[in-house]
Amino acid sequence: MGKGTTTKKTPSKVVKNDIADTSVTIKQKRKAESTGETSPPKKSKLINDGYCVFVGNLNNSRTFDEINSSLEKFFMKQSLLVQDIRLDKSRKHAFMDLASNMDLTKALSLDGEMILGQPLTMAKAKVKTVDYVKKKVKAPKPDKKAKDAKCLFLKNVPYNATKRDIREVFPKAIKIRFPDGANGPDRGIAFLEFKNEAVASKMRAIKQGAKIQDRLLIIDSVGIVSNKNKHVDTKEVPPNTTLFVSNLPFKVKEINIKKVYKKAATITIPNKDGKAKGYAFVEFASVADAQQALNTTKKATVLKRPIRVEFSEMRVRPAIGEVEPKKLIVRGLSNDTTTETLQGAFEGCLSARLATDKVTGESKGFGFVEYENEEMCTAAKEAMEDSEINGSKVSVCYARSKSKKEFGGALATGSKQNRTRSS
Repeated sequence: MGKGTTTKKTPSKVVKNDIADTSVTIKQKRKAESTGETSPPKKSKLINDGYCVFVGNLNNSRTFDEINSSLEKFFMKQSLLVQDIRLDKSRKHAFMDLASNMDLTKALSLDGEMILGQPLTMAKAKVKTVDYVKKKVKAPKPDKKAKDAKCLFLKNVPYNATKRDIREVFPKAIKIRFPDGANGPDRGIAFLEFKNEAVASKMRAIKQGAKIQDRLLIIDSVGIVSNKNKHVDTKEVPPNTTLFVSNLPFKVKEINIKKVYKKAATITIPNKDGKAKGYAFVEFASVADAQQALNTTKKATVLKRPIRVEFSEMRVRPAIGEVEPKKLIVRGLSNDTTTETLQGAFEGCLSARLATDKVTGESKGFGFVEYENEEMCTAAKEAMEDSEINGSKVSVCYARSKSKKEFGGALATGSKQNRTRSS
């Protein structure tokens, strides 16, 4: 009996072991033996299969539906198997997917056929892959500051100098260009681009005193003036009794400003030849009144035009004959020199003005340039001495005050606008 029991239990254990072994076998499924061959790379997905036609010169005065319908009907009459028509959003051209190379050949033979009153332009479209389209990302805009940092600005360049002449002095320059795409330095200036900022800075340092045709070059960094401007003292003008109101319409009258500043004691609108210059000085009886007016009129309008308002900076006008340290007079200018040329020669100046004959309008041969501060004016004076503008050698010196015009004992000016717009 005991043996029989043992005999019966043994097979059941074997069966269980077999089942267990089977489950293990299933879990430990062997991988297929490697044959040494690699699977072929996936093919790039095509935007079209090569049977695609470019259809141009479409009548874009019609709607999308009209153009699509006309194309479908036209090619159906030609017994072409069209799989898809992709009309561009400009409605000037479309891409048409065909079923076979035979359809493609026949479609190309229809070049010049009329649809909606215009002859079609037919051409085989390029086959593009999805990967190509994904990679074709819009290039980022170059960083202007980074580009300027590796460039130098040359002044006093001889007008007959060539790029080869400049490259002999600056062999490490990777690009040489002249303003407005000119072929030569007809304005006496040139721009040099180097590999990086470090090279440009080094060239600027070691090439000071370099000459071309015995003419001393003035070498500066591109954008250096703007960097200086960032460090100019721009502290706020302290509150006072006068406001500087700018961005006014040129046809503005005192009564228009009085509607905004009802508590104003006096309103002065500078003008030239009877036409307002676009700004005004509004004086109040007290600083408190001026402060309140400034706070309440920052978003005000005059003749439907938004105005800008700030406290006016008070500075004393130089006496007659006194040197103006921020202003230069440039003599010896040629008749070809314009205000724009003068301003371009004196880079970074706030304003430039030619002296002209009131009757004929012709240049008197001299002009004025004004700078933000005395340091910049001094640097410009030293840099432009014995230079040429439009082929004429010029002399540069500080301007002197010619007249004494005062406003309330002092000249009231805006922090920026009045300095750039005053005559």
